[in-house]
Amino acid sequence: MRDFFSLDGTFNKYGSYLADTFILSLMWLVFSIPLVTMGASTTAMFYVATRRIANREGYITSDFWQAFKANFKKATIIWLILAGLVLIMIFNIANIEHMGNMAGFMLMAQFVFIIIIALVSVFLFPMIARFEMGIIQILKSSFYMAIRHLFTSASCVLLLVSLFIISTDVFATLFFLAPGIYGMATSYMVMRIFRKYRPEIDPDPIAELQEIEAERAEERRKRDVSRIIETIDENKEEM
Repeated sequence: MRDFFSLDGTFNKYGSYLADTFILSLMWLVFSIPLVTMGASTTAMFYVATRRIANREGYITSDFWQAFKANFKKATIIWLILAGLVLIMIFNIANIEHMGNMAGFMLMAQFVFIIIIALVSVFLFPMIARFEMGIIQILKSSFYMAIRHLFTSASCVLLLVSLFIISTDVFATLFFLAPGIYGMATSYMVMRIFRKYRPEIDPDPIAELQEIEAERAEERRKRDVSRIIETIDENKEEM
């Protein structure tokens, strides 16, 4: 029981994750209020979440703010493009009766486009948060990953829909935790995909420390060998 409540125990570990999730959710909600900033807010959330699950050091509030500022322009442009496309689809669905004989086909097409946008969005904002790429390249890469890793992207979309339904119709209190829960859970799944293409991204901190220690040990060994050689050379000169 003592270990359970220790600083490294289960209680503090999961309590810390719960607190981080709540803070992250609150910041996302506050920074998304103008709506036009939702893209930058979502990008900042994924920046914090992807680093948090990799046990990278940092402060949620400062990391969120720095990522929000750094990616504001790119994330906002992409967010406005997506929002504009979705609004067009919704408008078409609302006026589908004017399509005549093509109404059934057009209705299906609108839903397919909305689903594709949702799948691509799973990778879009995490990619903005963690990679330095142009807008076109981000869109292309996100589309490729969404289709190539369809199970992951579909799981993330289903998680989003489930959290929305639960937090609005079943358990309203979850509303203040839902963004953070989605960010953390999605980041875990997305980062597994990113590491397949970029293995060096967010390495294991323990392995990183071990590598640093190994490099230092090798440097000490080389210095020791160098001193031994110098000592032998000095003895030869004296002889």
